[in-house]
Amino acid sequence: MILLSIGYSKSSGDIYDRLVDLCKFFKDKGINIAIAESDVGEMHYIKCILKDTEKDITSFENCRDMFYSYASSIVYDLISREYEKEIFDKILKDNYGYLSEVDLGEIENRCMAVINGTGTLTTAEGLLLSINRRNSILKKIEEFLQESSEIILDGFVRFRMKEINRELTNIIDRVVEEFVIEKEYSEFIKLLKYFVEIQESKYDSLDIIINSSGDYIVEDSKSGDITKEFFEDFNVDSIKGDVNKHDILISALITNAPARIVFHGIENAQSQETIDTVKSIFGEKITYCTGCEKCKKLIEARSQK
Repeated sequence: MILLSIGYSKSSGDIYDRLVDLCKFFKDKGINIAIAESDVGEMHYIKCILKDTEKDITSFENCRDMFYSYASSIVYDLISREYEKEIFDKILKDNYGYLSEVDLGEIENRCMAVINGTGTLTTAEGLLLSINRRNSILKKIEEFLQESSEIILDGFVRFRMKEINRELTNIIDRVVEEFVIEKEYSEFIKLLKYFVEIQESKYDSLDIIINSSGDYIVEDSKSGDITKEFFEDFNVDSIKGDVNKHDILISALITNAPARIVFHGIENAQSQETIDTVKSIFGEKITYCTGCEKCKKLIEARSQK
C-alpha cells in the first residue's frame, strides 16, 4: 500500500534521509513502512510503502494524521529550498538588482530564513506573516496528501505560482525595508560614535540615576546633582514625564561626551531602546551598577511603592 509518492525534478537534498528517519520512527511503533526510489524521464520519485498486513494497516490508521503531518513538513522544506529559491532569486534580482552583492547576500539569507521557517521578521506583523505563511502552506500540502498519496512538486508549485510570487515579493519587500532601516541606523550610530570620540569630554565620570518614575538624575563626582546644568541646552521641562526625555538624555550625553558613564537603577528604565543606543554609542565607557548606596536607595524606594 503506497502511503506517499513524491515526484520532483530538482535536487533532493536530504529528503531521502528524512523519509528514512520518518519510516524508522513508525517502525519503532510497530508499523512497517519501506522506501523505494525510481526515475521516470527527468522526474525522480520516492515512495513510502506500507506493509500489506492487517496489523500494519490498522496501526497506521491510528497514526495516519501524524504521518502526513511529518511528511508535509519534509515536502515543505524541499519546496522552499529548491523550488521557491529559484523564484525568489528572480524576484530579488528584478526588484533590487541595484543593491550591492554584499547587501543582496545578507537580504537573501534573511529572506530564506523566513521562507524556511527558521527566521522571522522583527515586527509583530512580520512575525505573524512568517508563521502564517508556513502554516498555510503546510496545511495545503497535508490536505493534498490526505486526499492523494502522490504529489508532483513541479505541478504543485506551478499551480500555486501566482500566490507564491505574491507571498515572496511581500517577504522580500519587508526584509529589504528592515535591512535598510537597520543599515541606516548602524551608519548613524557610527557617525555619533565618531563625533563623541573627537569631542573633548566635559566630564570625567557621570552617574545616571534612573528613579522609580523612570526620570533621569545626573550626578558628577565633584559637583553632586547637576541635572539642571546637564540639560540646560535642552527643554528641561520635558525631562519630567515626557517621552522625549529619552531622546534628550542621548543628545545631552553626546554633547557632553563624558569619559565614563555609570547607570544606577537600570531596572527602572522605561526605554530599553535608549539604554541600548547609549551603549552602542559609548561602548566600554558604560557601566551598570547594582550594589552601591545609590542603587540601594532606589531599591528601597521601589519596595515602598
